[in-house]
Amino acid sequence: MVDNRYALVRALGSGGMAKVYLAHDEVLGRDVALKMLRGAYAEDEEFVERFKREAQAAARLSHPNIVAVYDRGRAGDGSYYIAMEYVPGGTLKERIVRDGALAPGVAAGVAEQIADALSAAHEQGVIHRDIKPQNALVTRSGDVKVTDFGIARAAASPSVTATSVVLGTAAYMSPEQAQGEVVGPGSDLYSLGVVLYEMLTGALPFEAENPVAVSLKHVNEPAPSPRDANPEVPDALDAITLKLLAKDPEGRYPSATALADDLSRLQSGLAPTVVDAEKTQLMASPLSPLPQDRTQTAKTSVAPPRPAPPTESRRRGGGLLRLLAPLLAGVLLLGGLAYALTTDLNPFDPGGTRDNTAAQNRPEARTVEVPDVNGFGRDQAEATLRQSGFSVRVEPRESTFDEAGIVLDQSPGASEQVEGGSEITLGVGDGPAAVTVPDLGYESTAAADLDYAGLVLGGTTYEASDEFEAGLVIRSSPDEGTQAETGSTVNIVVSSGPSPVAAPSAPAPSDQFGGGGFGQGGQQGQGGQQGQGQPGNQNDGGSNGDIPGLGGDIPGLDGDIPGLDDGGNGGGGNGSGGNGGDDGSDEEGGEN
Repeated sequence: MVDNRYALVRALGSGGMAKVYLAHDEVLGRDVALKMLRGAYAEDEEFVERFKREAQAAARLSHPNIVAVYDRGRAGDGSYYIAMEYVPGGTLKERIVRDGALAPGVAAGVAEQIADALSAAHEQGVIHRDIKPQNALVTRSGDVKVTDFGIARAAASPSVTATSVVLGTAAYMSPEQAQGEVVGPGSDLYSLGVVLYEMLTGALPFEAENPVAVSLKHVNEPAPSPRDANPEVPDALDAITLKLLAKDPEGRYPSATALADDLSRLQSGLAPTVVDAEKTQLMASPLSPLPQDRTQTAKTSVAPPRPAPPTESRRRGGGLLRLLAPLLAGVLLLGGLAYALTTDLNPFDPGGTRDNTAAQNRPEARTVEVPDVNGFGRDQAEATLRQSGFSVRVEPRESTFDEAGIVLDQSPGASEQVEGGSEITLGVGDGPAAVTVPDLGYESTAAADLDYAGLVLGGTTYEASDEFEAGLVIRSSPDEGTQAETGSTVNIVVSSGPSPVAAPSAPAPSDQFGGGGFGQGGQQGQGGQQGQGQPGNQNDGGSNGDIPGLGGDIPGLDGDIPGLDDGGNGGGGNGSGGNGGDDGSDEEGGEN
């Protein structure tokens, strides 16, 4: 439970500075996405400030294509969190990886929605600075919502250019952002151009061995044409993409609103208005128009493939067959009677003289095309195949966690012609056999992190630590980063805070009254037992005049010290010969 309100259900993913969990808000009774700053950054003022800024930037943006922020705070264990709208459909990146290039009409619809979100942010003076498909979440209806304003800054803020630190993702970063220059709305549009290129081709425009090399390509190399990689991309959509990828911000779209308008026109079958006219006179193929209800836009989800419809010749043949069926039935009946009358057929003779067997009279089995269900979830794949008349057998396959429950292969393969009712074997991902123990942050999130990795939280012990704040996981067994069997338990050791400081010991009692008198008297009991005390002198027991710094008797004291019995403090001084000894005379016990 985080902050006595959010019950963690499972981990959804992680980024450089935070992890995201599915959580249930116990107060409002709804599911939320809980983004929690990693424990390693909880004491870093820069990261904490950036985390707070994300919540503030997103909270003031209200738009259907921007993930809503509900709450932010700091839990009792010191972890910072942001409670956001939960979007269950995964990320746009996951869709591209799973399905490859999207249809041009779908890609244009997605780009329009992201452009609408950027338009709302730019109107509020907020530059996102990290637009990428990982930050575009897909809803159940197929729409997209932009998230992760973690490095967003106000357009007019001087801190945008004051820092030499380059923030963002190299594969989607504009040339000016990669060089640490002024970042404005045009930088977000360039990043959207990279996303659009990836949606149209299934690949990135610039790839290299490391992020620095990728950034240099963004700065120096001309952008490739998506149409060259995918001939199905219309000329107009190709031109829009290349305009977004212009090196000079002045060569890009003037605003996200203008881009959204052109994408809308394109989906309606109209030519864009911003890109060069000569590039948009013809489109390779018209894009599907948007629905009449402009509150909805083209969906990102790829509809499951349907069995191939019958060809035109099959449809015509089927209609003719229905018309001729009665006539054919009559002909067959007459033929059977004639055959029976003209042959010596004994129905009880198994070796009868019939020339035609039942197998020869049986009509050919009908063949149908196998639907393509690769990449489908198991339930969806089974439903699609059974609806087409097939039986289904499922075989588990070792896979990544992301592929668990997903169809990885099928036999017979997609588009093969097989006999109706045949069995289709599906290879479905079953997750990895061995997994890596994840990096664990706070105790409150350890169970969810381990569950996300396919492991189970075992025992928890606590240990004082001056290095780790209370609530942070110090170590685990097996160790973080090592391999463990899927489903095995992991024990953790959690910091209970700094070691307790020992209380200062009480000072030792003073011996100033030892030995009699007030000087350098002997130790207690030197005077002997009762009745046998030895006479003291001024050197042993000391007189009142022996205290350094005092020239005579202690002022205000005549005779014995009040409250002390004679003979209780050593071998002289006040007339005692020893601890508990008999009283002595002035001559016997020393001068008073």
